[in-house]
Amino acid sequence: MLLKKCKKQGGWVFTISVLLVLVIALAVLYIITNNKDKKQEPLEPTPSSLKNPHLKAPIDLDAEPPTVPQTTPQELEPEVDTLFVPDPVPDETPKPRPTLVNGMKKPQSLIDLLILGAVAQNGVTNSYNGAYQKLSYPNGDVDISTGVCTDVVIRAFRSIHIDLQKEIHMDMSRHFRKYPRKWGLKSTDRNIDHRRVPNMETYFTRKGYKVPIGSNTDIKHYLPGDLVVWRINDNLTHIGIVTDEIVPNTSRYFIIHNPVKGVEISDWLDGEIEIINHFRFFDTLNP
Repeated sequence: MLLKKCKKQGGWVFTISVLLVLVIALAVLYIITNNKDKKQEPLEPTPSSLKNPHLKAPIDLDAEPPTVPQTTPQELEPEVDTLFVPDPVPDETPKPRPTLVNGMKKPQSLIDLLILGAVAQNGVTNSYNGAYQKLSYPNGDVDISTGVCTDVVIRAFRSIHIDLQKEIHMDMSRHFRKYPRKWGLKSTDRNIDHRRVPNMETYFTRKGYKVPIGSNTDIKHYLPGDLVVWRINDNLTHIGIVTDEIVPNTSRYFIIHNPVKGVEISDWLDGEIEIINHFRFFDTLNP
């Protein structure tokens, strides 16, 4: 119909021109229609659009993620110490000499038993009391928690079965005039006679136990078990027993005695207090 109309209006040339226009119009219409379809499609990435220029193959989003192999740390095997371990260094600290005082020595003689009898009072007799007390006889004693310096000696001798209360009383009863008259006594008193240092000195001297005083710094002059008497002042004397424990860094022994506050083990052979008598009872018992 269109061609007929074209013929009527101008011949074949006009007809060809009209056909070209129609072809161009159809082509333009096709292009426009295709562009509209592309705009309506969802923007989903395609494998071709996700190509990584550094990879030889494109990334496949639908593929399963690669599995990473689980690595577990290997169990640590115990290291073998191959280092040389030297022998332990021997302890060169000097060990204390076994004594009756430190408890490392067992008594083996009467001297040891005497010292041990005195050491046993340390920490038990904690006060000094020289008051007159009525005592039983023989083996009479004041309470073990107290006493004077002579009570340390008396109790120590009783540990070797020698009762100085009885021995001194019997000797004084026979030789009363040989003993000091310092206290105005006219007869013996078995409650107190043996507890006085001058009476004890007299008894030991009469029995032949007195030895030279010598030098108190020389260990050979004062041996364990010896009795030593000091002069505190004109009216007061003091007695103690030489132990088997040596004063550190010296050659003299400690003394066990009750000087004022109870039995103690201390250094009284340092020359500060005058020594007036020295007795060695065991020259006869243990020659």
